[in-house]
Amino acid sequence: MASDQERIRERIKELLKKPGNGNCADCGVADPEWASYTVGVFVCHSCSGLHRNIAQISKVKSLLLDPWSSSELEFIDSVGNNAAKAKYEQIVPAFYYRPTSKDCMLLRDQWIRAKYERKEFMCVEMQEPYSAGKNKMCLHT
Repeated sequence: MASDQERIRERIKELLKKPGNGNCADCGVADPEWASYTVGVFVCHSCSGLHRNIAQISKVKSLLLDPWSSSELEFIDSVGNNAAKAKYEQIVPAFYYRPTSKDCMLLRDQWIRAKYERKEFMCVEMQEPYSAGKNKMCLHT
């Protein structure tokens, strides 16, 4: 009989097969080995370290080494990389560079902070303070 953790590991493997989850949500590298159980995305080892820099927003665990609760997996299943991208990357400006796994950590860190910490790509008003020098608010749902 399979243990709870064995069942959870099998469920993680199933979740990785869902569209979008087989690549890091932030840099696009294949076969992510980590996940943010508070944002609901699968990420690579390098990007998981950057998520740790915004621990008030994103908490990460290794898919294979850390224990997972059923509720954490349910949350990740309810979000996933494609839904998170639709939420956090709604309006990325055409000129904005999207870093890849080959880019330096600074570029990836700024991309991750812009997406999840500053939520710059969720509404135009969040981009205004940087271009217009004004402080505006945007309500998120």
